Amino acid sequence: MGTTNKNKTIQKKNGSFRSIFMHADRIDFLLMALGFFGAICDGISMPLMLIVTSKLMNNLGDSTTSISANFTQNINKNALVMCYLACGQWVGCFLEGYCWTRTAQRQASRLRARYLKAVLRQDVGYFDLHVTSTAEIIASVSSDSLVIQDVISEKVPVFVMNVATFAGAYVVAFIMLWRLAIVGVPFVVLLIIPGLIYGRTLMSIARKMRDEYSKAGTIAEQALSSVRTVYSFVGENKTVAEYSDSLQGTVNLGLRQGLAKGLAIGSNGIVYAIWAFMSYYGSRMVMYHGAHGGTVFAVGAAITIGGL
Repeated sequence: MGTTNKNKTIQKKNGSFRSIFMHADRIDFLLMALGFFGAICDGISMPLMLIVTSKLMNNLGDSTTSISANFTQNINKNALVMCYLACGQWVGCFLEGYCWTRTAQRQASRLRARYLKAVLRQDVGYFDLHVTSTAEIIASVSSDSLVIQDVISEKVPVFVMNVATFAGAYVVAFIMLWRLAIVGVPFVVLLIIPGLIYGRTLMSIARKMRDEYSKAGTIAEQALSSVRTVYSFVGENKTVAEYSDSLQGTVNLGLRQGLAKGLAIGSNGIVYAIWAFMSYYGSRMVMYHGAHGGTVFAVGAAITIGGL
């Protein structure tokens, strides 16, 4: 019992998020810092754009401003701010894409080399007891390193960008029109909870599909490695039947995966219901509290974008 708990503790320790970056050096930490900064800039660019867009819409919709001499000046000023924002977003997106991709490639190549050295240091008995074939070692080295490289180059920056968008959108919404933002915040639950449920479901299905494909690959590998024996004993039909039966589980899992994806994408229809309520309550704010139409639109967009 104590040994089991100890093994679980070791597995949790080895599976921590920080262990992904254990092969990083000083240059990688610098690249990740620049990429982190770029991801945050990319994430908050959308809420900042909503602020400028609301000012532009208010300038265009305000009748008292449209007939004044400052109308063109206000439009040009906000348009210039939008151009500056576009340039800043370009720099942020470049840092996000280049730095994270570069450091992922560096860390993955270092990981492959250390992984192969660790495997080659094992005793001969390890390959007899724990490894079915040399192809499995090569496949594990390549596939596992590619997974970690994909996490560092894509998953981490996208996660940081989405967190920055989520936080920035609601901060901007409260700054522009806090009464409408308070009314729209409870609807975030309708957007977040389905995403979490379907995300965990899809991850579980993908993990099961990987195991099923691994079983089918093992059958095919064993048949090809001993193809003379299979042919001499007339076992072609039996091997094909076993391979087909092992793939039947992936068919059922694929149907479940399609259903889960359909529900996940279909749940985005809640956005239209949220927009309908935000438009109704925003019109009340315009009529009775002196709010501007552009501000109402920007707050509604920030609430829905942040939730998504």
